[in-house]
Amino acid sequence: MSASNGTTLPLIEEEVGIRQYGDIEASDRRRRKDIDRESARAVKGGATRGSYRKLALAAAMLGTVGIAFALLITAVELSKEDEKPTYDLGLDRNSPEYLLFLASAGKLLPPETHATLEETALGPGRLIIIGDVHGCVKELRELLDEAEYVDGEDTVVLVGDLVDKGPYPLEVLAEARRLGFHSVRGNHDDKALAAFEALQRGKRVPAKRAWVRDMPDAAAAWLHALPFSLRIPAYGIIIVHAGIVPDVPLEQQALGDMYLMREVVNGTGGHWRAEEAKCDRGRLGPAWASVWDGPDHVYFGHDHQRGLQERNYATGLDTGCCYGDRLTAAVLPPLKDPTQGRGHATGDLSRDNFGAKIISVPAHEKYYDVDPCD
Repeated sequence: MSASNGTTLPLIEEEVGIRQYGDIEASDRRRRKDIDRESARAVKGGATRGSYRKLALAAAMLGTVGIAFALLITAVELSKEDEKPTYDLGLDRNSPEYLLFLASAGKLLPPETHATLEETALGPGRLIIIGDVHGCVKELRELLDEAEYVDGEDTVVLVGDLVDKGPYPLEVLAEARRLGFHSVRGNHDDKALAAFEALQRGKRVPAKRAWVRDMPDAAAAWLHALPFSLRIPAYGIIIVHAGIVPDVPLEQQALGDMYLMREVVNGTGGHWRAEEAKCDRGRLGPAWASVWDGPDHVYFGHDHQRGLQERNYATGLDTGCCYGDRLTAAVLPPLKDPTQGRGHATGDLSRDNFGAKIISVPAHEKYYDVDPCD
């Protein structure tokens, strides 16, 4: 991406060791061969192996009371450090997965879980909200060019899942930090943080997340600080990665729901309950955005299965760039623009009164097809 004067913007100084953009094309052929091999292995039996691993973990932990008790004690001790509580991913509190989560990720809360971007922190230009990038740095740069992004004028917010799946997660992090982008935390950002933290403790990480070995400490700290929600009162919007359960105050949302949910089902007492709704399970209920009725307009990602979602009070921007589809953004006019002010004047922040423009660029190729339900 170039600045408005046509000059090329440099990488962050500390990250010059990361692959330069001129080297990206040269590595594509080797990466495509690796993806082909990984895809073939996954199709042959990856899902079954994953199921066996989960069953083995559950059997081992449930059959060994001592291990489960030790994990629980570890979780309690971790939660005491710095007096920061662990957060609820919406998992069954009696499950082995929940105990493992508490034991391994109890210190990964951001400093501010629900952040606010005040008007004074916004640039004088437009607000550009970008869907799941997933390491697709070339498409990110092209989308900014398509939007005619002006550094120092426009404000950019990412809906999370900056990393994983695509080929250049470190470059995406470098680009976002260098240009001062804002973002919320996605589930893959959280997985990357957990892998990075595991490395600090001398643990092994999955091969698909080996890239975190090269992540600078400053980039990891930036990723760690990403909140689970970002409210922008001047625009009357909330940005989350996956969704918000209707009729539940933002501060009371289960954080796991906010970066995993896709659908809602009727729960106890007639209240909505979040569901991750992976595609191999079929549809469990309506898309949460279809029943969200404001008053805030929510921008989100995560649900590439449905593609671009333009609901009355919610806009879904994950259009599956890493799967070979498109990278999409919503461009909102400056606050001083009368088009943007129309919704605020009437108190109606529905899509028709919002003044947003949807733009997108095509993916260069299909980077990932191992687990489209993830």
